[in-house]
Amino acid sequence: MTDDEEQKFSFNAERLFPEAARRVKILEELKESWGEYIHNPALARHSYPYNLGVNEISISVDDEQSKAMLTRMRGNISRILKRLDYTPRGELKLNITMGEPFKVKEVEIDASPARPAKVEITDEELNEAMKGAPEDLPEDINRAISHLKIFLEKRFPQNNV
Repeated sequence: MTDDEEQKFSFNAERLFPEAARRVKILEELKESWGEYIHNPALARHSYPYNLGVNEISISVDDEQSKAMLTRMRGNISRILKRLDYTPRGELKLNITMGEPFKVKEVEIDASPARPAKVEITDEELNEAMKGAPEDLPEDINRAISHLKIFLEKRFPQNNV
């Protein structure tokens, strides 16, 4: 694949999904300064925002006390998000999940997956595979089926047990 061909397949996620990209940036800002925004270092140690949707924010907590505190802070969290230029399209849903606060790992996506090597099929292999076919099977169909069989055996050898 040439550089020109690769450029044809590239896309800009921010242009395609501007609202989602904006929410990702807001969530990153919130994660970086979570303790400062909620003004409670102890609560910040036991909670972590990990998803910001259209009308909801998901926060992971590691104990019931933190869950109860965050539930009572729905209004404060809504105001914090407004300061970060986030306005839900309806009522903000606060989704609190139990479990140790975690940081979502960024996954790098390979935009150009490696292509498998081209499968070469010789005429001898094809003629050998065509032997033994029913006599009433048209030659072109026999040739196509035999070609496909060889191709699949070479491309996916682990499935040929």
